[in-house]
Amino acid sequence: MPSLLDQLIAKSKITMRIAPEELAFQRKYLFFKKLLGHNNKSLQLINALENLLYDSQPFTFDEVLCQCEELVGVVYELAEDLNALSGGKYSELFSAAERIGIQVLRGLTRQRKLEKTCLVLPLVRLSHENVGQVGGKAANLGEVSNRVGLPTPKGFAVSAYACHDFFRSAGLYEAIRGELKGVDIQDTTQLTKACSAVQQLIMAAPLPEDLECRIFYEAKELFQEFGPQTRLAMRSSATGEDSESSFAGQHSTILNVTQDTILGAYKEVVASMYNPRAVFYRRSVGYRDQDMVMCVLCLNMVDARVSGVMYTQDPNEPESQNLIISAAWGLGVSVVDGSMPTDLWRVNSQVNSQVNSQVNSRVNSEEGEPEYVGAHKARRIAMNPEGGIHDVPVEEHLQGQPCLSGDEVHALAEYGRMLEKHYKRPLDIEWAMDQAGKLFILQARPLNLMLPEQDPRACAKEAAAALEGHDVLLCGGTTASAGTAGGPAFVLKTEHSLTAVPEGAILVTPQTSTLYVPLMGKIRGIITDVGSVTGHMASVAREFGVPTLVGTDNATSVIPHGEEITLDASRRTVYAGRVMTLIQARPRTNLMKGSPLFRLVKDTLKKIVPLNLIDPKRDDFRPDGCLTLHDVVRFAHEKAMVEMFRIDDEIREDTHLAVKLKTSLPLNTYILDLGGGFKAPPEGGAVDRENIASRPFLALLRGMEHPGVHWVGPAGVQLSGFAALIAETILNDPDHGSPRGGPNYAIISDDYLHYNARLGYHFVTIDTYCGQQVNDNYITFSFKGGAADVSRRTKRAMLIAAILKRLGLRVEQTGDMVRGEIKKYDHPRMEEKLDFLGRLLGSVRLLDMVLSDEAQIPWYVEQFFKGNYSFEQC
Repeated sequence: MPSLLDQLIAKSKITMRIAPEELAFQRKYLFFKKLLGHNNKSLQLINALENLLYDSQPFTFDEVLCQCEELVGVVYELAEDLNALSGGKYSELFSAAERIGIQVLRGLTRQRKLEKTCLVLPLVRLSHENVGQVGGKAANLGEVSNRVGLPTPKGFAVSAYACHDFFRSAGLYEAIRGELKGVDIQDTTQLTKACSAVQQLIMAAPLPEDLECRIFYEAKELFQEFGPQTRLAMRSSATGEDSESSFAGQHSTILNVTQDTILGAYKEVVASMYNPRAVFYRRSVGYRDQDMVMCVLCLNMVDARVSGVMYTQDPNEPESQNLIISAAWGLGVSVVDGSMPTDLWRVNSQVNSQVNSQVNSRVNSEEGEPEYVGAHKARRIAMNPEGGIHDVPVEEHLQGQPCLSGDEVHALAEYGRMLEKHYKRPLDIEWAMDQAGKLFILQARPLNLMLPEQDPRACAKEAAAALEGHDVLLCGGTTASAGTAGGPAFVLKTEHSLTAVPEGAILVTPQTSTLYVPLMGKIRGIITDVGSVTGHMASVAREFGVPTLVGTDNATSVIPHGEEITLDASRRTVYAGRVMTLIQARPRTNLMKGSPLFRLVKDTLKKIVPLNLIDPKRDDFRPDGCLTLHDVVRFAHEKAMVEMFRIDDEIREDTHLAVKLKTSLPLNTYILDLGGGFKAPPEGGAVDRENIASRPFLALLRGMEHPGVHWVGPAGVQLSGFAALIAETILNDPDHGSPRGGPNYAIISDDYLHYNARLGYHFVTIDTYCGQQVNDNYITFSFKGGAADVSRRTKRAMLIAAILKRLGLRVEQTGDMVRGEIKKYDHPRMEEKLDFLGRLLGSVRLLDMVLSDEAQIPWYVEQFFKGNYSFEQC
């Protein structure tokens, strides 16, 4: 069905003339209409891409690539539209669009080149410089052993190149892409099914023969050194692990591996890169599959008497300068997965101590006694003589005893200080002590501290007042991730699947587990009976900003399933019902910031978003001056307006022509009349305000000319520097035509207006029909752009959206783009809306320069509807 503008063109005086010019005009209009559609689509795509970096929602590489491919296609169609409209006058624009489009897509799809290295590298040859070859875990362990000089197990690393060679030779890359294509990581069922298929492919694929030989050779060396009863640990060491994103517990570690099972264990660790929690985590924090390659660290196992984790700073109270040690009898699996109770020590890490060169030196007694919180440890994890691991009872006299003596705690703390000094940052350290009492460092990675937004103690009085009348369901446990949350409790039982956990729930479980990582995007909090602040799940919860309380002993028995509760993880308390004054809406953490995908998109947008072609009168305003896709869009739009409205000095008198509006507004406006828009034919290429007959255009002009709207000068604040320069030059004398303030274009009839304005650095389109038939009447409004940074532009867009909603429009706002629509009101009320839109255009023109705080927006909205259009402070 033809659009309203199509119908108006068909009925206008333009089509009644019997001359070739009229048919040519109609053809131009069709091309012009297509161009406007492609212009709007390209701006929407540019806005969506720019918004990826400022929104907290995760995005995938496939999403970015699809949007960029679509944008390149739309921009190329813009070039075609402009050349069809102008008769091929701008053929150079094709080359510009193609050149920039190729740069964008090549930059996105550039494949990472993996350096060819040895398939296997001994640990004695590794240091932090080898992180790209063997992954963070192996490189850091080599650094600890070979540069810091602390004891570690011996072993070797199977390199990233070895994994690449395995995948390439077995044809796994294409197969994996096929299984994971289009998978929604928020859909737990779909994700689990796809990941299971990928893991089966990896386990069934044959290893290259030379890789098998190298792994067997290095393992044989270990068995010769430590004896045939030696057991191995195969640990993940993917490239990207143990970086700013911890990947804590996302990949597998296979313990108690024999010489006969080593190849299967290697493939199992490699396949763990595609377990559901690893894929969810990886994509949530901005890693593509190609950004990570699985290296595997093979170590001789420490027959541990006691194991644990050490944080060189307390993640909940970093200002306390406390070092935290958690420990359990046996292997450290139960500590990192939170499946068993652990002992906990807090040691002041700032007390001066003399570092002894001896490995097991004792620390000076001046250090004082650490704070100890004991646990009843009835079971421990041990190596099964037949292979693998199992839990066994702890001797009765040890169940209530501390796992470590005071001297052992001090010795371990000294190791932590030495490592933190070497790495110059807080660390998360896994350690083990063998049966002879010798300490070994198993892993050292950055400890990513998520600082609470406010000190819980600072608002204790306010909290106490707010909590009157609310029942306490639980008090105790340990804060693993600070914050508060409210929602229905979902008490996870053995019969429940993770897919049953609803959006917005607070998960209550018997123990911590990294299996819950795929739920982090939809749950509001976590409470567990058993678990440690130093466990893997606690680390991930802090990264995702999910309030988490662990080690409560009885949460699953005292919290009713399905009941509304409030979790205050900071104060270690759970309340019945929703305590609205306590619940804080934490801003969603942008987990992708700084990730490989984030950096890739940021670099790509440099060829898409910046607008360099500002002034149409400058010499570089031409196709070869386009440096970005936004420049191509800007050039095509500007020249299309010129071509459609035929604003030049060589137009024949008998050719349909736009005329200039004479107005007091500092705007250059050109009008094309489709019929009935003027009271009398204009003379001399210009028309007075009094000669306008178009009802919607008159209504818009009334608002723009409102005496309270000031088009010149800053809006309600004193500006300086570049902002002041813009305020002074953005809208100048209309007779001289500010390059930043126009021209603007209006297509009108008696009941119709299509208004396209460039006001400073932003663009506005209003399309409206205000006739006698209510069902035909509508207004559509779009707004984009500005001169400030994207954060301020977005806040102005939020303000415009809020005002439009108060005016009754249905509104969509993304980043700095706003689109609004209203339909089926009688024409007096439609004209009233247009009057307000005119006031809005003058009021918000410079607010992107001054809106720095989202909290200011309600004040500006209220002032607008009070008639304070310059937003002056009373």
